Amino acid sequence: MSGSICLFAGMQRSGKSFLAVLISTYYNKKFKIPVYTNMDIPDFDIINFLSKLPINKEPKILLLDELHFYLNSRNFKTQADYIYFLNTICKRNIFLLGTCIHPDMIDKNLRIQLNYLTLCKSDNNYLYYKIFDFAHQRFWTITMKKDKELFSYVNYD
Repeated sequence: MSGSICLFAGMQRSGKSFLAVLISTYYNKKFKIPVYTNMDIPDFDIINFLSKLPINKEPKILLLDELHFYLNSRNFKTQADYIYFLNTICKRNIFLLGTCIHPDMIDKNLRIQLNYLTLCKSDNNYLYYKIFDFAHQRFWTITMKKDKELFSYVNYD
């Protein structure tokens, strides 16, 4: 999945951060892939700036909650620096997972490079996900029952 960009979009408490953390935790534990994030999660590396992300070809996950605040052209010195970062996600072996309320909140240059978009919503009993795979032009839905077992797989608030 390195080089892939996945966006999780939905209203607050819709389960978007939960699914992104669940996926990150899976890859971190099963394959020992380091996770760099702006979230305070045990076993993940907290970064405050994208410049803290290692520049190497080792597999890594970049998990950004509220992606639009951290990865947009206004946070780079020049538009060229921003485009360079986006175009080197694959070369740097980054699996990018980000959350936001609506896809229109993220920069167009990032949005057009999405591999997957997951629309998230929830009610009192379930989490609902509709996942769009742009490369293969297909989608599928997942429903997860909210219970203690489900939430035992992740360790965050």
